Parts: sequence; structure tokens; C-alpha cells
Amino acid sequence: MHAMDLDDAYRVDRVLARGAGGVTEIVALGESGPFVRKRIPSRLARRGVWGTLAECDCARLPRVIATYEMPDEFVVVCDFVPGENLEQLLSARGRLAEKDAARLVAQLCEAAAALHAHGIIHRDISPTNVIVAADGAHLIDLGIARFRAEGATHDTTQLGTPGFAAPEQHGFAQTDARTDVYSLGRVLGYLLTGVRPEMPDAAEYEQALADERIVSPRMRAVVERASAFEPSARYQSAAELARALGAEVADAAAPAAEREGVSQAAPAPEAVPAAGQRSPARRNWVKGLFAVMAAIAFVAAVALIVVTTLGRGEGDADVSTADEPAQTQTQLQPEDAAGDAGDVDDADGPGGSVAPVADENPLEIVESGWSVGSTGYVNYAFALRNNGSVLIEYPAVTVTGRDADGSVLFSDDWVVSEVAAGETGYFASMAGNGTAPATVDITPIAPDDYQYTLASEARAVFSVSGARGVSDKFGGVQFVGEVTTDEDDGSMGMGQVLLSVVLRDKSGQIIYGASGFANRPAVGKTTSFEIDAFDAPGDYTSFEIYARPW
Repeated sequence: MHAMDLDDAYRVDRVLARGAGGVTEIVALGESGPFVRKRIPSRLARRGVWGTLAECDCARLPRVIATYEMPDEFVVVCDFVPGENLEQLLSARGRLAEKDAARLVAQLCEAAAALHAHGIIHRDISPTNVIVAADGAHLIDLGIARFRAEGATHDTTQLGTPGFAAPEQHGFAQTDARTDVYSLGRVLGYLLTGVRPEMPDAAEYEQALADERIVSPRMRAVVERASAFEPSARYQSAAELARALGAEVADAAAPAAEREGVSQAAPAPEAVPAAGQRSPARRNWVKGLFAVMAAIAFVAAVALIVVTTLGRGEGDADVSTADEPAQTQTQLQPEDAAGDAGDVDDADGPGGSVAPVADENPLEIVESGWSVGSTGYVNYAFALRNNGSVLIEYPAVTVTGRDADGSVLFSDDWVVSEVAAGETGYFASMAGNGTAPATVDITPIAPDDYQYTLASEARAVFSVSGARGVSDKFGGVQFVGEVTTDEDDGSMGMGQVLLSVVLRDKSGQIIYGASGFANRPAVGKTTSFEIDAFDAPGDYTSFEIYARPW
């Protein structure tokens, strides 16, 4: 069957998400379904991850049923897992009992260990990316998953869900299996306390975690070790964390012979399929799918059904789909490479109207500055101007550090949310590898055609009030204040506000930058924020704080 015939054979029941990174739909094929179908722009498709996932027989991960190529898209069909995500679960029921929280996280350890055994790091284990179904927890949303790149010092782009992303996801080191262990520990803490471990609730989370009336000392110790700042201080594998929770999971780090015969999950509820087995309903969906495909093929008189499941290809280690949204949400994650993707208006996404593409790069660095902290890392800030006539989504810059003779010490890409036509946006972040550079260059990356939209004005506008710097207990400084949503059409981002603090010297030159996040308030509402300015120079004379959608 030709791929286009197969594509047309599906009936679209509902669109879950549509953005520059693709479209996610609930579909059916004849009487079989529902299924999740992901339509990913060809250049963003991480075929290696999807191909490897198709070979991964773990009941707690998405089951890839088929992949095929369209002229401009890579399409993935997965089975649909009915249920609610952890955020919805806690909103409805409150924090969980320790045995229930431990059981769910042990099941997530099974999913993570299966990915790690195939060389895949999930990088976004968070409450919205976990579906709780009748047979327990299922880990979804592989939008920013990647293969571990041997020899790399850090990931190309810093990303992940605030509060659940490990420190190395902010540029400190390359992510590995211990990165997912950190996120699992944070998820466990969230389930036990009912409080998200991110701003502005971070202090409340720590207080709840330390309260023995809420979390037992034993379970608190598990959470704290799993989510230790230094990777070497954490449990070194998902299997080790599972064992600390009283469950056994095959260890990805162990030889295959040792992994055989090890039970793979915490005890399942009575009358529920054991871990590692597909439920009968899900098996029937898959069988039904191929039966209908065979019938369509017969009618079309096609002798061969070709379902392309590509293996890992060159370059897959750092190019992502940028889109694996949770089945119960409509947000899209940004991802590696210039031109990362996220939520956009329906008319601006694939299948909608296409904005004109500029012949030259419309992005320009208006000003920038940086400083090196005590650890050798660089804190920088820059002003990015869009000289074009339309809004650009997820513009990116390359930050390059060089030594005195001009040799490259590090090169990082930093992706931001959006810059409207004629607008100048200020952003800040951290880069480097611990070796202080002599020079730092910040260069805008030319947008790809899918990043241009028909919109021109910003789709979310915020104002900052009451901003001030306060000393922390470690001799550093934190910038606090409140952010108000003035305008928001709901089409952009992950429900967060990115806050960037820019420090200047007495001449007005930028000398430092740092960023933080806050939950995005509704239009007209206000929330507080806190930005940790690590290693901020003490001789700054002024500061500014800018708020952008994320």
C-alpha cells in the first residue's frame, strides 16, 4: 500500500496538538482504534529514537505500531493509553499514600530502564508526561528524548520541565540515565507532597518534604538521593531507585544474561495484566489494525504493505521531533537544534497558511554581554531583534566561547520562545564547560521556513513589578518580584513565563544574565517569581527583568 493511501485510510477523531513541530491526532482505522498519530516535519523527525522505540517491548512505553514517510512528514502511529496524567490525578485526589506513590514510580523506573537499555534518555519525566491507566503508570512524550552521545560534555540545548529537569539539563553536563533518575525522584516527591518542586512553590515543596507528618524519613531519603544535584550522588540507574522503593526492575547497566529472569515491576493490582504484558484490549487494537490494513491492501490490489521503521541514522543524536505532546494535553515541547518547535496557532502550523520566508536572516543581535563565574561557566544576556515583517517562533542563537588563540572551547545553542515583527527581546542563560573563555560570541541562527508565521504582534504580553535584588543565605543574590499577564491568546508555550534578569555596569554595558520560570497567570492576574543569580558580579549598578512566554 502506498503511504498516502495508508495515511488517507485513517479517520481523524480529534486533534490533540498542532504546532510548528507537527500535529498529534487521535485516529481510527476501520473499526480499530483509537490510536495516536504524530505527523512530524521530515527535518525534525528523530527516526532513530522512534525506530529504537519500536523494538522496545515494554508495556509502560508507547507501542509504535507503524511509521511511514509522507512527502514532507514522518508519521508515527502509536497505541492510545486511556487514563489521566499525574497532574490531573493529584488535582482530583490530592497527594498519594506512600505505597501508591512508590508503586507508580517503580513502574516508571521500569519504563526508564527499558529506554536506557536501548541508549535513549527521556529527559522530560514529569507529571503531565505520565498517564495512569488501569494497569498502572505509562511514560509518554518522547519529544525531547535523545541518544547519549559518547564523548560529549553537555547537551546542545538546555530544556526540560522546570522543577523536574536535572541540573545538567541547564548546561552543566551531558544528560545520561541519572538525569532521568533525578526527574523520577522529583516526581516521587511531588506525589508524596502534592506540591510541584518549582517556582513559586519550591520552598513549600521543601517544607512539605521535610515534614514527617507528610513524608516518612525513609521515603524522604529516597527522594533526596534520587534528586541530588551531583549525578554521582544519585542512584546510578532506574533499577537501583526501584530497588530502594522495594521493587525489582531489570537494570540497563547489567549484562543481558543478568537481566533475564528479573521481575520488571512492582506488584500489579489483581486482575490486571502483569508488568511486561500488553492488556488484551491493546493487543486486539494492534491485531485489528493490521487486519484492516490487509483488507484495504486487498481492495487496492497491492501485494506489499511497506511500513518504514527506520533505524538510527546519522545526526539523530541531537535532532528531535520537538513535539511528543502528552495525550491529555495540548502543549508542545521545544527541542534541540536551530528552529525548535512548540505550540502555535492552528493556522500557523503544518497544514495551515504559510508565512513568507525572508531571503536573509531577519534576526540581529543588538547588544550582548557576559561574565565568567567562579566555576568557569559563562552567564550571558543578549538582545535579539526581529527585523522581519512577521513573528518568528523559537528563534535560536549560537553561543561560542573561544580561548586566547581563537580555538573553540564550547558551542551551545539557546532557543527562545518568540520574537514579534520589529520587536527586540532580551534573554539570558548560562553556557560553557567549566573552562573560562577569552571571548564569547552570540550569533543568531537563520530561521527555517516553518518558524515564520502570519502573525506579527506578540501573542502574550507580561509586565513586571516590584522587582528587587535580595541577598541569599549563601552570599549571593536573588531577584524577586511579581509578573502580570496583560495579554495572552493561549496559543503559545507550556504555561510558563520565562524571566530574564540583565545586569549592567556603570557604563550601561551588559555584564551578566540569568533566567528563571514562573507559572503563567491568567490574563489580569499576578504571580510572584524568584531568579537565582549565581556568581553575579558584585559591581553591577543597574538591572532589568524581562518576561516572555514559555
